[in-house]
Amino acid sequence: MTDSLAAHRVNAFNMAATSENKIHDDAVASRFGFRGALVPGVAVFGYLAHLPVARWGRAWLERGSADCRFVEPVYHGHDAVVQGRMQEDSMEIELHSDDRLCARGSAVLPPGAPDTNSRSKI
Repeated sequence: MTDSLAAHRVNAFNMAATSENKIHDDAVASRFGFRGALVPGVAVFGYLAHLPVARWGRAWLERGSADCRFVEPVYHGHDAVVQGRMQEDSMEIELHSDDRLCARGSAVLPPGAPDTNSRSKI
């Protein structure tokens, strides 16, 4: 049984425009055949993570996991839409921008995952 989740829409932001990695610069990215500066993967992951956090809250941040694949670049200033659906106990997630699949993955909060707040102190 699948359960569709409410979509999350965000205007993608290139937080690394001044990074040493110049693929995040419009001029350099254009020279390599891209339409503009690429939004960093960490930001794209953050967009994907919105749905598991909305579903499972802090528990997912503390002991959940995700497996993500980046398929196409996400560009600064373009809308990104994250959609998800539940499949059993896991969540399937996709991020689309400019009518393209840009990232996909899955997230899970295992029922038996250790509670990181209950670790013994050394």
